[in-house]
Amino acid sequence: MDDASDDTGLSNALERADRAFGRIERALAARTHEAKGSEQDLRSKVREAVAELDQLIRSAGG
Repeated sequence: MDDASDDTGLSNALERADRAFGRIERALAARTHEAKGSEQDLRSKVREAVAELDQLIRSAGG
């Protein structure tokens, strides 16, 4: 890959990571408005976002 392709791939990965962080922030903000019974839903959303971030980190590093 050339530098331009590397930059584009990294840029795309960072944009996806930024969106994942946004989902985490929204899920945490929503937590204050939700009942305790929906805490599992929040945990699930955070797990999904963290898994996506992990995948992005792995793909950007390799």
